[in-house]
Amino acid sequence: MKRYLLIKFFVFLFTISSFSKVIYAQGSAVDQYRQMGGIVGLTEVCLKTNNLEIALFKQVGQVFFSQPQMGLTMTQLLSVYFESKEVAKAKKVVWNGSTQSYNKKTFNCSNKNDLNLIKNFENQLINSLK
Repeated sequence: MKRYLLIKFFVFLFTISSFSKVIYAQGSAVDQYRQMGGIVGLTEVCLKTNNLEIALFKQVGQVFFSQPQMGLTMTQLLSVYFESKEVAKAKKVVWNGSTQSYNKKTFNCSNKNDLNLIKNFENQLINSLK
């Protein structure tokens, strides 16, 4: 039931984002995928894990399977996801939907506070996918 509701939620987000004139609104599907890409990039570099990516790809697979007509939209979202992931790995920054840019402060993989923050972001995003 939760997966069904999540899929319906994604369809709703994609429909709204497709017809909306405000493409870069905070919390849009594009922003969410950019943020997830950034967190996955940081977790790979700093924590040597990819738990969020695994959880995300399971959900994306369900969308492709249950709604093949969403293929183009999902491919576009995955494109910005991978772009943001590479930026995060190279520069240790994440996308900020409020400012429509990557954050200015870089994350430090040696800093315990930054590592905790990255882990918390990862856990929050994983929980939002369940």
